[in-house]
Amino acid sequence: MGAISVAQAAERLGVSVPRIHQRIADGSLSAERIGSQWVVDERSLLRIQERSKAGRPYSARSAWAVIAASEDGRDRVGGRGPAVSARARMQLKRLLEPAAEPVADEEVVRQLVVSLRSVFRNRAQRRVLCAAPADLVDLRADDRWAMLVDLGASGIASPDVEGYLAESLVKGVLKDYLLVESDRDANVVLHVVSDGQYPYPDSRLRLATDLAEHRGPREEARAAELLHELALEWKAGER
Repeated sequence: MGAISVAQAAERLGVSVPRIHQRIADGSLSAERIGSQWVVDERSLLRIQERSKAGRPYSARSAWAVIAASEDGRDRVGGRGPAVSARARMQLKRLLEPAAEPVADEEVVRQLVVSLRSVFRNRAQRRVLCAAPADLVDLRADDRWAMLVDLGASGIASPDVEGYLAESLVKGVLKDYLLVESDRDANVVLHVVSDGQYPYPDSRLRLATDLAEHRGPREEARAAELLHELALEWKAGER
């Protein structure tokens, strides 16, 4: 992904140039000033395009209920009753139905990962940060993580640190490791969840969503494969 002009960004979104400048000013669109001109980060623009086209996101509560249902973890949904569980299973079925066919087309992959990024984006606040490389080993071993994301388990190696962290612990972790927000040199991804939220470490649906949010071609392809595997299992279980 690169950078494009304000005029190009306006054309892609179907809005006016002043509207693009408004988005840059309010921080909803990432851009950099070069000389007297602004250039817009294309990745940031794609996120806005996706959100305008993709389905309505689940609430955090519903997102985790669907993730629980995907691995028969309904016992951990906790105190929400059979109606919530039934609704989660219905939402899961709708999500998996398009993934039941073999994933052999780039457009199919794109549609599946866009759906994942959209419907599950409220499960956690995703923060992309930078740490000193020498601190990564200690950060990975920190016992405050609710769960570390193991991309290697999906066949995609990464030297970075990614994990789920309770909201009340974020400030301390940021301070202890001097983590700073950074899109370009990021080597840490925090998924900030409410205190007490169980992150389902064995969930393939959650892992597929984590992969989809990286937006790389390998990560997106693997996310679609995981969704396809779940769809086949779900379909077989309904027979």
